[in-house]
Amino acid sequence: MQGRRHWRYKDKAMKTRTAIILFLTLGYAVAASGETVAQYQAGGGTTAVTLLSGADGVVVETHRGRRACVASKANQQPPSLFMYFGVAGTARAASDAPVYVEVTYYDNKPGVPLTLEYDSNAGDELGDKYRPAEEQWGGARFGKRIWKRVVFLLEQPRFAGRQNLGASFRIGGGDLVVHNVALHASRPSGLERLDDATPARLLSKTRIGADRHFIIGGFDIDGEKALAGQLRALRNALPPLRAMGLTSHEAYVRWNLCEPEPGRYDWSLYDAYVEVYREVGVKWVPFLIIGPAYSLPEWYYKQPGSQGYVCLEHGEESDVESLWNPVLRGHVANFIRAFCERYRDADIIESILLGITGNYGEAIYVATGNDWTANTHGEYHTHAGLWAGDPYARADFRRFLAEKYERIAGLNGAWNTAFEGFDIIEPFQRAEAPNDRAWLDFSAWYIGAMNEYAKFWVETARAHFPGRIEICTGGHAPVEHGADFGEQCKIAAACGAGVRITNEGSDYRANFSLTRWVASAGQQYGAYYSFEPAGMVDENGVIARIYNATASAALGLHYYYPNIFGGEKSRNNFLRWAHKFRRSRPIVEVAAYYPETHIVLNGNDFLQHVQPLRDHFDFAYCSDNQIADGGLERFKALLLLWGDTAEHETWERILGWVRQGGLLIMADSLGALRTVEGDTAFNDAFRGNGADLGEGRVLRFAGAVDSPAYRRFITESIARAPELSKATRNMARMDGCEDNVFVTVTAPQRLLWLNMTGHAQRRGDAGLPPYSIVEAKVLTGKR
Repeated sequence: MQGRRHWRYKDKAMKTRTAIILFLTLGYAVAASGETVAQYQAGGGTTAVTLLSGADGVVVETHRGRRACVASKANQQPPSLFMYFGVAGTARAASDAPVYVEVTYYDNKPGVPLTLEYDSNAGDELGDKYRPAEEQWGGARFGKRIWKRVVFLLEQPRFAGRQNLGASFRIGGGDLVVHNVALHASRPSGLERLDDATPARLLSKTRIGADRHFIIGGFDIDGEKALAGQLRALRNALPPLRAMGLTSHEAYVRWNLCEPEPGRYDWSLYDAYVEVYREVGVKWVPFLIIGPAYSLPEWYYKQPGSQGYVCLEHGEESDVESLWNPVLRGHVANFIRAFCERYRDADIIESILLGITGNYGEAIYVATGNDWTANTHGEYHTHAGLWAGDPYARADFRRFLAEKYERIAGLNGAWNTAFEGFDIIEPFQRAEAPNDRAWLDFSAWYIGAMNEYAKFWVETARAHFPGRIEICTGGHAPVEHGADFGEQCKIAAACGAGVRITNEGSDYRANFSLTRWVASAGQQYGAYYSFEPAGMVDENGVIARIYNATASAALGLHYYYPNIFGGEKSRNNFLRWAHKFRRSRPIVEVAAYYPETHIVLNGNDFLQHVQPLRDHFDFAYCSDNQIADGGLERFKALLLLWGDTAEHETWERILGWVRQGGLLIMADSLGALRTVEGDTAFNDAFRGNGADLGEGRVLRFAGAVDSPAYRRFITESIARAPELSKATRNMARMDGCEDNVFVTVTAPQRLLWLNMTGHAQRRGDAGLPPYSIVEAKVLTGKR
């Protein structure tokens, strides 16, 4: 599981699937608006222009308002986001001159405006085959349910059929309905009237909580050539979104697009974005990217002073810059300062998102293969693994060990090794670790280095910007990612900042398991936080994400544009349920122990134990570091779901908490509780005959830790536990089974329900429609 940035909707190189070629009308006539070279009209029968159906452009024939038309086919994988057209015969032969393409389309929904990309004579790169139209008039969609026109200017057409399906141009926007496409040799008349500035009042409005953030992602650029088209699309897309409660747009602010020469900054590309935000009345979330391969300026890329991560698996260098490189830190500090000086007082920023490192700009190491991030400088060495082999990293590892052990004899005693000095120790993989303590030391350094680098970013940003700042993080926190979400929240809180976690999808149980550590630690340390998807979200996932944000008390909820406007059902679900995203104060008295030490030693199987239990009732996470910082004081019950190994101090704090009145629930099959060195004294302290538990209790289950029976045992214990409030007991009693219906306590007498089934459900007096969010009073059943 990676974070958000491994995915984009723009996959122009999608493999061609079998094409269904529909032959449509080609008329040769001179229209009053300009000389018509070729014309397609749905329902006709000539063959000079072809509509190609397949891949990410499957279409069906239909009718709208008594007109024959073709429409994007719904519920396709991949989604049908485009309509592809081939150009043949005399139309292709005359394609060297500029062409105006006029499209008659149905304004069927509020959403992304129509776009056009064409096969150009500019070259043979991918971008030349999918060149955006140089100019556009019209194309907005507000859901007026009328036929409209859009005209595109293609200045360099080649029409050689080099796009998907052998197409020469494609119309984009998703959920398209088209009646007519005409190619004109001269400028059609009336173009100025096509730019529809109609406000989004025709859109059914919804209202998120007044103090919540609804952020949309997309419409990003990789250079100046893409700016006009993306701004045009953004300008048309924002008004409907604003009517839906949008507060901000997130834009990637890439180092290479802002510092063309060392020390000389050019903010003109992003000034243009700011102008659009002001026109529409939304705020900006700039995502500052400095370090990933796609962000590196030509003057820095592979030049003296640069240093990429080096993997331990192959000893090869990545294009992603190493966080240990001191030269890079200087550039980060200068860039953040310059950016803040440019925009700090502009009253346009909602929050600054820090794109710290990794493939995409998250607080994790290199973790994926080649994708769109290779578009700037070409493919590079990248994969999941350990990236601790560059010279700066190796030196820092030795420094860490010398500071911890002071004398090499201390390290040798702990690791059972015979090193003659710290200067000969190299970073190692898990299989090469001398023992568990050595691996824990390596992991503490590797994860700690990421934490320290994130701290450097946050402190630098805070020195120059007084508003909201968020660390961008992702993944599922294996050692290889280097992410400790709890510590990242602690670092953010110390600077009055927050964390954006970018790993959600459509499955609520999975979303909960991946985001709850951030939510739990954010609440403990005082950091705000927001949630973002890693990629596609289906229509019911739109609802699940709203619920997770509210049930977790998240400040912000981010969607990529197609998550909402990729289909009618997704948009309608957001309109119907977005008002449920509001400020909440969930009452969570139960925590699952997040066994950090055991995960480092054995991998992360914890999440698969969490997901089915969440179907019974709501709970938080409490990790080793959170426990060390007093995190157990917030809870009345602690669950052991997986992992039997922890440091002595962790078991000691848990035992002390139990003796102060805490309720601990565990399964005997979990294994003997032990320290890293194998001491099982705490196992006897919790489970032994005559164990001194003080004012607390330990409930033990004599069965498999991963069984439905254990989850039922936990639920029944929670429902009866006198240590817990009546609200928490009622929550477990009224749900308490694995049925894809979820609940959390939002007030002493209020429960917030999520029904993720296709059938109506009833819980107490509360009726739960299919795929719905319902808040109900526990005692009266009133909503």
